[in-house]
Order: sequence, then structure tokens, then C-alpha cells
Amino acid sequence: MRGVYLFGYVKTKEPKVLKSASAIKLSVSDICKIVGLNIIGEKFHIFKKTSGITYCFILSQSHFIVHTWPEESKVFFDLFTCNDDIDEKRFLDLISKEFKGRVNEVRRIEYK
Repeated sequence: MRGVYLFGYVKTKEPKVLKSASAIKLSVSDICKIVGLNIIGEKFHIFKKTSGITYCFILSQSHFIVHTWPEESKVFFDLFTCNDDIDEKRFLDLISKEFKGRVNEVRRIEYK
């Protein structure tokens, strides 16, 4: 089995979207649908002090987790997948587009 782990963050131009669980769900659902990831479960938590959100999506291929820091206009992402067909560049382009910013400091670990 092969696995790819991608993590990094997007610096957004619209931090208000980082306080909306429904907006995050819609964005992540769109990204997953386009790159062939299947969401089979989800759970989120909103932090009262900052209105930041941690949103966990369970995938049939593993997981996709989003952590928002509205006070810094950043959304951190953590994706692990055993999907050999994922287009990583497309995934990164989509996460930038959906969160209206630019991906920064991406790390990639491949397991074989």
C-alpha cells in the first residue's frame, strides 16, 4: 500500500470564511469531489475564544483535516490518502482557490 501525506497552510485574503463551518464543509466537499476523495464522515469543533475551527473529514482513503486561525488569516490542512490517482498539484490549486489565498510551506511525505 502506498500513502501520501500533504500538510501546509493557506494565507487567505478573506479570513471571515475561516469562522464558518458550513463554508469549510462546502469548500472541502468541492475539493474532494474534484480530486476523487470520498468523504464518509465528519466532525468539527469551534473554538469559542477565537472562532477558529478544526474540521475533520474521514475519507474512504484516510483523512483530510482543516484547522482555521482567523486571527492570523490562515487555514492549515492535513491530508493523508492511499489514493494513487490523486493529482497533488490540482489539490493544492483547489485549496488555494477555495480558501481565497495562497498555499505556503507545503510538506509531502510518501509512504511505500
